[in-house]
Amino acid sequence: MEDDQNLRVTLTELIRLEGYSVLTARDGDEGFAQAIEHQPDLIITDLNMPVVDGVEMAQMIRRENGKVRAVPIIALSANLNGYQLPEKVNSGIDRFVDKSLGNRQILMTTIKSFLVCSDITL
Repeated sequence: MEDDQNLRVTLTELIRLEGYSVLTARDGDEGFAQAIEHQPDLIITDLNMPVVDGVEMAQMIRRENGKVRAVPIIALSANLNGYQLPEKVNSGIDRFVDKSLGNRQILMTTIKSFLVCSDITL
């Protein structure tokens, strides 16, 4: 889930080039609906989005019954240094990654640490 369309397209292509299937959403509300419907193997979300942000969406997922509640969630942010990460320990997010495009390798390594080859919701 990423509200910036250009970044959403760039990340989607980057992940698809690695052989993964990707579903996209513009905000946490849309992403939550996609996650419930498609039961992905991994969710990647921006922290700061309109409507429902990444933390709220992660908490909604963790309250669900069934397989989706255990799906790993990676949160992306352009400002992790300024983000209060200790306060987010119980947010339901499994990993925080800086989303600047200079960190593509870190993002892909993080994704691969959770998956082999499967569906991702972005």
